[in-house]
Amino acid sequence: MSSIRYALLSLLAREPLSGYDIKQHMNNRLGPFWKVGSNQVYPELAKMEKEGLVKLQGVEQHAYRPARKVYEITEAGREALIQWTIEPGELERIRDDFLLKVYNSWLVEPEKMIEQIEEIKRQHEERLAAYLEKVKELTQMLDPSNSKDPIASSISVVEFGIKYERLYIEWCDNLIKKL
Repeated sequence: MSSIRYALLSLLAREPLSGYDIKQHMNNRLGPFWKVGSNQVYPELAKMEKEGLVKLQGVEQHAYRPARKVYEITEAGREALIQWTIEPGELERIRDDFLLKVYNSWLVEPEKMIEQIEEIKRQHEERLAAYLEKVKELTQMLDPSNSKDPIASSISVVEFGIKYERLYIEWCDNLIKKL
């Protein structure tokens, strides 16, 4: 199965959602570490429904909006997600255009490169602030008495993002010092 299916199943394992809701959650919950094009969601849901991984729970109809199909994960979908979750993963490859730019920084005047580094650092500081705020929000929603609360795993992923952003900011500071 493609990884988009696992992202969709990951969201539907938490709660039934419409395609629109899935796109919103992709942007808000998974967006920082996993992106999907909105044109991929609906075709993939249709395929997954045919394969029995998700099923149409119902259609929400509002007078002022188009009808929304609400999907839920099936037992087969939950099993597929569980099996994928416990399979050994592959080491992720980082593709960061800025790293390539830094690789070529020896060609550029230090002042010009410092401007670029400071801008990237600022972007990472903004993302760090958003992650810190997200952890506060999620922590308030967490049920500490429930060891299977999906919010706990969400917090773990955001905490990874926090560590990554702090590392990137530190790396930028070191680059500026070197230049």
